[in-house]
Amino acid sequence: MSQPSRVGRNGAGRRLQVRNVHTAPLALSKRGITLLEVLIAAVILAVGLVGVSSMVTYGTVSHAKSVNYTIAAERATEEIERIREGGYLGAVVGTGLFPTSRYTIVDPTHVRFTLSDLKDGVGVITLGEDNEAQATNPATGQPYLNMKRVTVVIAWGGSRMLGGSYRAVTLVANRP
Repeated sequence: MSQPSRVGRNGAGRRLQVRNVHTAPLALSKRGITLLEVLIAAVILAVGLVGVSSMVTYGTVSHAKSVNYTIAAERATEEIERIREGGYLGAVVGTGLFPTSRYTIVDPTHVRFTLSDLKDGVGVITLGEDNEAQATNPATGQPYLNMKRVTVVIAWGGSRMLGGSYRAVTLVANRP
């Protein structure tokens, strides 16, 4: 219900008309919320919560996978650097380079080790001559004939989503 309007003047002498208008209370406040509206709101909320929960799950799994890959990459790098420090002549499968307390010598070119930081983590190092490498001697321009390929493969278990493997390869040259 509206009240009569009042007329006044502003500072410029113009007439202003001000109305006090009271709106009638909303019909919704008299009726309440229907069951259908509650059900629709619940469905919208459920869809949103499912989306949020799947994002949280995916984020958790991605973090765990990245941690596993980081652990594997660091260990593979450590093994390669340790082998490269010994040079070409030192890069042989034997107890000098691979003490039996930490490594298992499988055959003349393969060594096996375990990783306690990864679930069911196991690594295999392969050392062998690489006749396909085409590195050249800068002094003579001729290819190096004595190159060894070092391959480190680390695999780990876990669920289908968390298991995986990492591979690193390098060459060790016999430089005069």
